[in-house]
Amino acid sequence: MKKKALLLTFSFLLLASSLDAQQLYFLRATIGDYGYSSPLAFPPTQVIAFTPERDSLLHIYKDLTRFLPNNIGIGAEAIEFYPQYNVFVLRYAGLIDWEAYVLHTNNPSIVTEIPVRCIGNHKVSTFSPMHIINGHWAYRCTDVNASDEDFSQFRGLDFSLTQHFDMSASDFGYLHLTGAVTQRVERRPGTGRMYLPIVAGGNKNRPPFSVELPERHWVESTTYTFILVNDDQKTLVQTKRVNPVSDEDYGRWYATLYNKDSGIWTDVQFKGNSPRIMTYGHWLAGMVEVREDWEAGFDIGNRVSPGKEERWAINRYIENSFDEQMGRQFYRPGILFLFNTETMQYIEWETQQGDSKILLVYNEVVYYRVFDAIYRADIIDGERLDNVELLVRDNQIVPFIHWAFYGREMEICLEQDN
Repeated sequence: MKKKALLLTFSFLLLASSLDAQQLYFLRATIGDYGYSSPLAFPPTQVIAFTPERDSLLHIYKDLTRFLPNNIGIGAEAIEFYPQYNVFVLRYAGLIDWEAYVLHTNNPSIVTEIPVRCIGNHKVSTFSPMHIINGHWAYRCTDVNASDEDFSQFRGLDFSLTQHFDMSASDFGYLHLTGAVTQRVERRPGTGRMYLPIVAGGNKNRPPFSVELPERHWVESTTYTFILVNDDQKTLVQTKRVNPVSDEDYGRWYATLYNKDSGIWTDVQFKGNSPRIMTYGHWLAGMVEVREDWEAGFDIGNRVSPGKEERWAINRYIENSFDEQMGRQFYRPGILFLFNTETMQYIEWETQQGDSKILLVYNEVVYYRVFDAIYRADIIDGERLDNVELLVRDNQIVPFIHWAFYGREMEICLEQDN
């Protein structure tokens, strides 16, 4: 029997009524290589196309890694999503430094290198990600000799990727942070300022962040914390973590939320001793996670994230599977939550599966993954979920999907002759 290879062809919809149509896409990523002998072998970073209204299958829309230079690592070191700007940043390890690429969600057919440009003896810092500051890219370069006060160099690049310019360390006080992208800061006694440890020369040179904490959160001795979210509407600063006291307890983490329109700070707390959130507009989307705390002498004991038997049947041959990543340092009970930063309304639901994650919140609809299945649900009055719908179940592709987004609709034609 003669078989023709599966042919994927992509074309724009030509009907005028469809020009503004949006298609749902997923971003799939894992660590691995093309030579992997398992039948589950696949490129490590892919855009997957899906149209809920007329489809029940996932289609590989683009293998991102196939279009990247040969001098970079196979797997993405980090993938960062900025929903406000409709862009993904994919960072890969090169032969010397990391290289960054941008995927615009409104046209996922194109992935473009972000051309960093350090000056003199400086090279792009391996410890600093590609940031967004006031609507442009920003990155840090370090002196290869690291022997003088000119240790750090700060550079900017407009979104068109054509205009480079110098920046100062103080500009980084306006970082756009999403929760998945956070910033460690230093807090000092007698002040609400939070200082960025991003320059050489000691504490005296550290620039302050653009937002100051209220007096009730001033500290008596120098300490460090994280700014979890910072955008045009809000700032969320972690203030404390509390470890679990029993096997039934998840611990909790505390934060203070600043509404930039009202100028009001509100203290909030969430389950788990490890913040795992992402911001989508006025929603924080998160999962409950418990992690080891070496400094406090806390470990997760014998806790195993629920659903391991189901995962093991699929993941036992896959490098960097969920259970490999969790190891004995993390525990996820399968609890997802949404928190409205404007109304302070909180929604929580249990999946009975540790490998669960919110993929997207879009137009008051939440999309989330429970191991090998993806669901959508309407957010009703900011208080509850309803009309829960299974979109797709697939044990080869779905377990490695971590993001979802809407972009320009493309029509995918599948042809196969046996």
